[in-house]
Amino acid sequence: MNWYIIIPFGIAVIALILFLIKRNQKDEKEYETFLNNNFPKKTQEDEIENL
Repeated sequence: MNWYIIIPFGIAVIALILFLIKRNQKDEKEYETFLNNNFPKKTQEDEIENL
């Protein structure tokens, strides 16, 4: 087998997997922040009006 091709390809695959994992964690945090801040917070007056 041609190890000069297999070794760099394997390193590139591992680097890509690590990059995707790191990127996914970052995007997950941003999405969670978006969901938490997307809806306006209810005040006590709003809760009384809805009853």
